[in-house]
Amino acid sequence: MKESKILFEGKTLIYPTDTIWGIGCDARNICAIDKIKAIKGRDNTKSLIVLVKDIAMLKNYVENIPQVAIDMISSSQEPTTIIYPHAKNLPITHLSFNNSIGIRIPDNDFLQNLFAEFPYPIVSTSANFSGKPSPTCFDDIDKEFLLKADYVSTFDRNSKPTSHASSIYLIDDNNNLKKIR
Repeated sequence: MKESKILFEGKTLIYPTDTIWGIGCDARNICAIDKIKAIKGRDNTKSLIVLVKDIAMLKNYVENIPQVAIDMISSSQEPTTIIYPHAKNLPITHLSFNNSIGIRIPDNDFLQNLFAEFPYPIVSTSANFSGKPSPTCFDDIDKEFLLKADYVSTFDRNSKPTSHASSIYLIDDNNNLKKIR
């Protein structure tokens, strides 16, 4: 899979997610994260979310996964991002401003196949310039934006993800989930 090679090389990738079309990179690579922010024109105070393959991978990147989060991940019928209070093993200063990290486990064949070859977390943010609408299909991605990424996935460009961003929950100080979006 060409996309895994791109990630291993520290490059940026435009790809279909389980929600909308995204741009991403190896979430451990500071230079690639900075490049995504520059491409998007994104304010450094805005956090980026990360995708992981499964709960086993998630355990490598957050200090604590409360049972309520495991239950939400297991039962949710829609894409769900959870913000965990204490990230680890990630360049958190480039992903977040407060040591928390938003992580989603995607239910998407393309991404699960990508994780089979690239066993590390992937930054995932919408493939659009900051302030512009998120692309719900490949044809919605600004042509200028496409030129700025290192690689654009050729995987099923006719596919249409769910066409909306994920629901977002925050784990509070009492290990409860609070819906943000």
